[in-house]
Amino acid sequence: MKRFIFIALAWAAFACSTKNELTPGSWLGVIQMDSIPGRLDVPFNFEVKVENNKVQLTVRNADELIEITEVERIGDSLYAKFPTFTSELVMAVNDSLSGYYYPKGVKDGRRYKFYGIKGETDRFPWFTEQPKFDITGRWWFIENPGTPDSTVMVAELKQEGSRVTGTILSTTGDYRYLEGKVAGNMFYFSKCDGAQSIIVRGEITDSATMANGLISGSPRWVSSWRAVRDDNAELPKAESLVRVRKGFSTFKFAGTDLNGIRITSDDERFKGKVLAVLAGGSWCPNCLDEGRFYKTMYEKYRDKGFEVVSLCFEDKTFEAAKPKIKRFAQSIGADYTFLYVAPRGREQRDSVLYSLEGKMAYPTSMILDRNGKIRRVETGFSGPGTGEHFKKFARETEELIMELLNEK
Repeated sequence: MKRFIFIALAWAAFACSTKNELTPGSWLGVIQMDSIPGRLDVPFNFEVKVENNKVQLTVRNADELIEITEVERIGDSLYAKFPTFTSELVMAVNDSLSGYYYPKGVKDGRRYKFYGIKGETDRFPWFTEQPKFDITGRWWFIENPGTPDSTVMVAELKQEGSRVTGTILSTTGDYRYLEGKVAGNMFYFSKCDGAQSIIVRGEITDSATMANGLISGSPRWVSSWRAVRDDNAELPKAESLVRVRKGFSTFKFAGTDLNGIRITSDDERFKGKVLAVLAGGSWCPNCLDEGRFYKTMYEKYRDKGFEVVSLCFEDKTFEAAKPKIKRFAQSIGADYTFLYVAPRGREQRDSVLYSLEGKMAYPTSMILDRNGKIRRVETGFSGPGTGEHFKKFARETEELIMELLNEK
């Protein structure tokens, strides 16, 4: 009942909004992805800062802070663009916030209702029962169990009091930073990072089992899940998923850079260099984490002969893709090479990455030595939200880069 009162008040404010000022401080935002209140609601925390009539929003998902600085006031409404990706919020300002969340931007037209509650710091304030379980640990997380679409993943969770943080790892990458709580015997988890808005909830049936779960990222993606605790749960090794195709040892590429110039792997900038090839896109949240990591490696080792090229699979034309690629590159501060290579799609990806075979995903990466030989292949990317997994990957990748740079 408390949730429905919040919703009613927010939309009443939207209907009769006047020119009120936005209150700085803590807010709870809720995206309603379904016409049934509460079924697919995605809550997230954010802070509002106002200085010199300029508004900045900072979205929090566990340890990730996302600063939204592109905020414009037009009449009674605020227009806020998430960084990196194309999602936008359009909100009427009153004692609460109410309006719409556009996952692909206002121009795309698709939207979900949104409301915000000022002063609320709890991510799931409607659920107040004390937790009956501690779900800290590793879990086999099975989406759509018992069906042909069943997918086995690994959830890594950390609980402090009722608050839970962590992520879900799959062979195509992790779900990045998720945050939620345990209330009674129920588990609630969510995130909103501009690329994805995800809600996870389920019943904790005992200390080692969760069931009757729901996970959703849109009205078209609504899946069931169950989970079983297993401290040894681990995904398949990368080499079992994707590998260099028999008869190939190197890789050639071509694409168009942000200046509209045709660039190939035979260009002088790549000759005799250790090269990381990243295949992904500006729409891909795991590609964001991957790009940030390789930006650090590039800045650290470029003077020793390390290069990075991002092969971008985007819209059907370079003209449509260019502003998105540019925004993506600027958001992570990367000045390595970005190339538009093809529209997004499995066939296009497999054609461009002709040297590889297996269960490829976005992102997929290769590291080539100074002679152009492929020395490592990875598909998917587990970013900093995965904790020790990311630290291990970062350590091993840097060691490989240094080893290849030292080869004669």
